[in-house]
Amino acid sequence: MKDLLKLAICWVATVAAVALSGVLISALHLSPLKMPGNTSASTGPLPQLLSGAVLVLGLYPLARGLAASSQIRALVLAIFLYMVLGVNNVIEGKFFTHFFDGAVAIVTCYFLLLALLVGSAAGWLFGKRETAPGLPHHGPLAWTGRLAAAWLSWPLVYLIFGACVAPIVMPYYQAHVVGRQVPRLSTILAVQLLRSVIFLAVSLPFIALWKGSRLGLWLSLGLAHAVAVGLYGLIGSAFFPPVMRIAHGAEISADGFAYAGILVLLFAASPATKPASAQTFDQPHSLPL
Repeated sequence: MKDLLKLAICWVATVAAVALSGVLISALHLSPLKMPGNTSASTGPLPQLLSGAVLVLGLYPLARGLAASSQIRALVLAIFLYMVLGVNNVIEGKFFTHFFDGAVAIVTCYFLLLALLVGSAAGWLFGKRETAPGLPHHGPLAWTGRLAAAWLSWPLVYLIFGACVAPIVMPYYQAHVVGRQVPRLSTILAVQLLRSVIFLAVSLPFIALWKGSRLGLWLSLGLAHAVAVGLYGLIGSAFFPPVMRIAHGAEISADGFAYAGILVLLFAASPATKPASAQTFDQPHSLPL
């Protein structure tokens, strides 16, 4: 019951981000975001309310398993949300659609507020004030190899699952439905290599701060990626054809869990190398007897 109340507070933070971003956009005299094609900008509040609930539920297992001070937990969650929902969306929108043309400032305002409010709420309300396990120790050569493998893994995962749904979604892209377009393969690969840097940078802190099993880390990190990278935006995009939303939702979810599994294998410490116990920040260290 206590966690339900905390989840409700985090969901209220998503609603507050929408309201405050509207006030900020109006105060800065920015033009409102235009929907693609002939779709209406007034789709009702339900999609946004639902997407906010999905975002909070998707972050919950990951936030709950972090071990650090509440300030650090809030910081890593806020950075994750801003980079994945904000920066990543702008990069994708630049090359795969004209949706964000002339609206980068609006998107930045909204996702900055969303990241600060939701990240802070989840970081303060969930997790443990304990010593973080940290990343396992490796030599420079081993770290270089692991980082290179992680960097190259995202484009591979993206292409594999993208090919699975291509027969379903390509007709919509070729018809430029809701402003979607397919750039050249070289552009796609370059964009994915850039996105891979972002995803890796915001995922490593979670691996270092995770206090639990590797299986739990995989499932929690995979769910967070699936929700933040795709499901949050797809649920709120009522103007997208249902076929595209379902196909891309399944694709991005598979991407998220596959990518998280690779990161866990590469960077998460095995149970044998983790400390048996950790002191909390609020308790004095006991003296050995």
